[in-house]
Amino acid sequence: MKLIRLLTARAGLLLAALAPGCAETASSTPQTVTIIKPKQEATEVGGIPPDKMAEIQLVFQNHDSTARKCYNDVLSERHTRAFKGTVRLVVRLEPAGTASSIRVTGGTLSNEKEVTDCLIEKIKDWEFPALTHAADYQTEYKFEPAY
Repeated sequence: MKLIRLLTARAGLLLAALAPGCAETASSTPQTVTIIKPKQEATEVGGIPPDKMAEIQLVFQNHDSTARKCYNDVLSERHTRAFKGTVRLVVRLEPAGTASSIRVTGGTLSNEKEVTDCLIEKIKDWEFPALTHAADYQTEYKFEPAY
C-alpha cells in the first residue's frame, strides 16, 4: 500500500512538473509559493495638480496668437499651403513660475528651426503659475494656413 502511494505521489509530481496547472499532487506537505517582486525605481512624487494644470493650459491658450505668429512669419516667406504640421514640446516649469528649459520632442515641423526657435524664445518669456516643485508640461501645436 505504501509503495502504491509513493508511486502515485511521484507520478503526480512528474505530471505537475511536465504540465503545470494540469495535474494535482496528492502530497500531504503544504506547498508554498514565494513571489519575488522586481526592484522598482523610485518615482517622482507628485505632478502638476489639476488646478495648476488648468492655469498652465490657460497661459498657453492666452499666448496662442504669439505662437501662431512664429508659424505665420515663416509661412509668409514660403508662400505655400503645403507648409503645415505640428510641433510637440516639453516645457520644464520651475516652482517660481518660469520655464527653465523647452525641448522639441517631435512633430512634422520639428526640423523647422525658424518656427521652433521662435516658439522656444516666446515661451521662455511667459509667466506660469507657481508650483510646489519643478515639473514637465507637454504640449503640441498644430499649424496650418488660414487661407
